[in-house]
Amino acid sequence: MAKMARSKRALILAGIVLAGAMQAHAIDLPGQPDRNQLAREGRINELQILQSRQGRIDFQAEQQRQREQDRQIVIPQVQRPDVPVMKSNCQIELFGNIYRRVCR
Repeated sequence: MAKMARSKRALILAGIVLAGAMQAHAIDLPGQPDRNQLAREGRINELQILQSRQGRIDFQAEQQRQREQDRQIVIPQVQRPDVPVMKSNCQIELFGNIYRRVCR
């Protein structure tokens, strides 16, 4: 059991390290023109669009990484204390169609 927990932690840490390393590396989607070529040709709008896409992809990857980290955090359950409860001393009386409680 302890070995399994250690190996699980090691895998999680390795995944986090790899996710951080992958984020530093820009993702090139197929069919996209080269960023340097766009800048040289003066097509700034297309370059901004590509940068915006890359920013969204990076943001989504960061959010996914943070969600994975949050899932790994175990929140301890707080046990509720046993509180003594007093038994009520109420009697139910019937008057016609009306039920009435008389507590003393």
